Amino acid sequence: MGEISLECSRPGAAAVALWATQKLLPLTRGGEFAQGLQKCRRAALALQERLAADRRVMTPFPPELDIVVWALGAPKVSQSSEIARRVFTEAGAANLHLALAELPLEFYDLADKKIEKDRPTITCLRSVLMKPDHLEWIDRIWHILDRATGTALKGVDMPPKTPPCC
Repeated sequence: MGEISLECSRPGAAAVALWATQKLLPLTRGGEFAQGLQKCRRAALALQERLAADRRVMTPFPPELDIVVWALGAPKVSQSSEIARRVFTEAGAANLHLALAELPLEFYDLADKKIEKDRPTITCLRSVLMKPDHLEWIDRIWHILDRATGTALKGVDMPPKTPPCC
């Protein structure tokens, strides 16, 4: 045991954590655990929708459950990666804790984007909306993220976003 919870730092700890979770919240269709997962997914989809509509952002794929990944538009991939690190820092200072992920460029459809591919990977931002409460917090999350992105992009020439087809 850790100070206040299962520590999960030993082999098999993840299995014990899953077992304990399922004892408390059994896997029942429509049950409490399922409802929580549904709220997390709806929160992820709501964040994805806002990101996809933002001309400053590139989204590689929709979330399968509660993880949302995106990159920032910029003239070069290296510049996009640097901007992502600045957004990460700005958001953290505002108490919105994201993660950074390094993804191959193939995850993004960059064929029609005016972005120089000066490195094989792009640093992305990642958010895991794993609490059912995140659905209620989407407006606040977006407000912080929008502000952090604006601050990180000051002085950056943004490539035009291709308008959606049809």
